[in-house]
Amino acid sequence: MKKRLLDIIDKDKLSYPNTCAIVKNQLTGFLDDVEEDVQNCEILGLKSKGEGRRTYERTLAFLSAYVARQMNPNYRVEIKHSYGDALYGEIEGIYPYTYIDEFKTKLKQAVSKNLQILKQEFTKEEIIEKLRQFERQDDIRLIKYLSKERIPVYTMDDYFAYFAGPLLPYTGMLKVFDVVPYPPGFLIVLPASDNPDKLATIPDRVKLFKTFQESKKWVNALGIKYVGDLNDLIAKGDFSEIIKIQETMHEKKISQIADAIYEKKDVVKIVLIAGPSSSGKTTFAKRLRIHLRADGLTPRSLSTDNYFVDREKTPLDENGNPDFDSFDAIEHALLQEHLRKLIKGESITIPKFDFHTGKKRPGAELCLGKNDILIVEGIHGLNPQLTSEIPAAVKFKIYVSALTQLNIDSVNRIPTREARLIRRIVRDRLFRGHSALRTIRMWPSVLRGEEKYIFPFQEEADIMFNSALVHELAVLKGYAEPFLRVIDSSEREYADALRLLNFLSHFMGIMPAELPPTSIIREFIGGSSFRY
Repeated sequence: MKKRLLDIIDKDKLSYPNTCAIVKNQLTGFLDDVEEDVQNCEILGLKSKGEGRRTYERTLAFLSAYVARQMNPNYRVEIKHSYGDALYGEIEGIYPYTYIDEFKTKLKQAVSKNLQILKQEFTKEEIIEKLRQFERQDDIRLIKYLSKERIPVYTMDDYFAYFAGPLLPYTGMLKVFDVVPYPPGFLIVLPASDNPDKLATIPDRVKLFKTFQESKKWVNALGIKYVGDLNDLIAKGDFSEIIKIQETMHEKKISQIADAIYEKKDVVKIVLIAGPSSSGKTTFAKRLRIHLRADGLTPRSLSTDNYFVDREKTPLDENGNPDFDSFDAIEHALLQEHLRKLIKGESITIPKFDFHTGKKRPGAELCLGKNDILIVEGIHGLNPQLTSEIPAAVKFKIYVSALTQLNIDSVNRIPTREARLIRRIVRDRLFRGHSALRTIRMWPSVLRGEEKYIFPFQEEADIMFNSALVHELAVLKGYAEPFLRVIDSSEREYADALRLLNFLSHFMGIMPAELPPTSIIREFIGGSSFRY
């Protein structure tokens, strides 16, 4: 006998900040049906991050779309991307200050009424017919390619929407949030990650937001706004030109960055490149080298990985494990000494870190000539402490990240971290011999390191490069799916595997033959003309 989870579990578990659960190693919403005698139910909430937090975000997105439609049937909310502990959105075609107060008031009213959200299932034909009645063509383009017998739909009054993950059962469970204008749209400020009883503090991320806005121009130029648009092109066999245009956009941006460095060639001697895991930093650096050479400069490389302290000196994290992402895992005093010598024209012996022995040994000699420029790649590249003794004028700092340009639809966004995780699962399995299970298991530790050592310094960059490609998940799909399917249902990470498989099911697949050998995606699937 099956019942909704919310009808079975203790009512105190349905209170803020709880949002969903793991049942038999599967993500389960409070509105989902489970066996009445369910055992081993792990409640997730805002403190657990991941799906616990995303369920809260999705419900806010659903309520935002519902409220906008109540304000005006022609209003259409678009949840574009995250902005720290906030969601950035727009109401299509309307400037924020003309609606923000009313929008916020009606959201708060809907929460105070504790409206009930229902989950229903329809056949594909049934839901498409309902969407036609409301002329929701973007949603139809998504739904018609889903390979599911029945489509889950969330409803409230006469509003309904498909979501790729669970929602909360009542609007009253959205206890903490705010809405503030952020031209040309708005921010939905979420609860603080470390304390869900208070609003998050949102630092200004002007450069990051500018990069997102630039990417929006890219997808507009491509005519691909949502996954349904991409699937339409794939189904028609018209994706080849899209790949060429998007890859050219990357090439053009890298050329612009190289030209900006060249304009300062008489002063700039060090290019610092940083970014989170699987952002494509290595391929970006290699492509940048080509453009710098085309400009008449001679790039030299220096990896901060070679400056790791001897393994026994590696600092420990809060769990007593070696913290290789820690700033103090790098012998930064030696690195700064070497950088000072290089910009003075002196020679150094680059250390070579042996990952088998955990110790450094002498490496190659390096000296910078008149037209030479040093490229330093590493996660701490933008941390001011790493190069605190190096004059600011000689440094050019670049932040690389895969900032997803494409969303599933207007209210189902694609988290940037999800796309990077899929990149890493594929690369780890193909080239490092690591299973998808191992990659998923270590991912939370990777994210903690990024939040502590990378993201706080991203605004230090002189320029940002978005390495995401609109077609990449359609390519990665064919690689990632078999790696994820072998994760056994007895593993805790099975829930993550199912979530990622469900996510990838929204995409039609593309064979990689059209990808150029210099594409950033080649770093993860192979076939690159660069050596790694």
